[in-house]
Amino acid sequence: MGQALVDQILPALARLQWPPNTQATLQGQKTFEVGLDKVDEFRGDPKVLGAALRVLQTSNSQPYAFAGVAYVLLAAAREDNGHYAQSGLEAALLWLEKAQETEPDVPEINVIEALIYIYGQRLDDARLVLDYLTRQNAANYYLYRAETHYWQAREEPEQALVWCQKAMGIAPTLPQRLRLQSVLGDLLLASNNLDAAVTTYQEALHFDNSNYLLWHNLSVAYWKQGNYDDAARSNQRALALQDFPAGQEMAAALKQKLGGSKGLVNRLLGR
Repeated sequence: MGQALVDQILPALARLQWPPNTQATLQGQKTFEVGLDKVDEFRGDPKVLGAALRVLQTSNSQPYAFAGVAYVLLAAAREDNGHYAQSGLEAALLWLEKAQETEPDVPEINVIEALIYIYGQRLDDARLVLDYLTRQNAANYYLYRAETHYWQAREEPEQALVWCQKAMGIAPTLPQRLRLQSVLGDLLLASNNLDAAVTTYQEALHFDNSNYLLWHNLSVAYWKQGNYDDAARSNQRALALQDFPAGQEMAAALKQKLGGSKGLVNRLLGR
């Protein structure tokens, strides 16, 4: 993903047709939100982002459509190691600026600028945007979620946890709240609140058991607890869904940790 996916998407964007209406509309906002929800389902399959772009094309509002494209590019720019391809961040900002040319004061659009800065480690710039939106009384689900990511980037999980819980409390839809359940688990894990992290991941998997990252993070939580048998089971579920470096590293670590054990764990780890 990352750079390679951005390189695929950028030429395609030039060929797509976009709505001519340069004003923000209620229908455009609703379509934008549907498109963002689709992007949030992205787990590495480019078809998901393609579906999101098709949703955005049906908007009757060019600013919302362009802001949605910026959000698509942000998702595409994420590399396997968690960093972001610079070209993807730059392209996302260009599309966002096109949206802001005719609608400079739409909070749902402007919060994407904060995300671009957060993922690009321009945290001071992100803080300026977030503070501006707060002063504009723009408190909403998207702003609270951006605050969560900001404090994650600052490596302050306790602050991020506060904002994540606020976002969950006002999430307009159940799927949005459930997606934040995964973020909540990550924050609890980062805070070393392991029992709560395990419970949170298990609750999230009840609704999204095909999410390989949830299974992987659950395996990490079990590992930190010293529960290597359940860590191995969760690791195998993750790798059955997606072959990815962090999962393979966990499998190797579990093999080493459980080298002298017999029975089920050996079978799980392929010995």
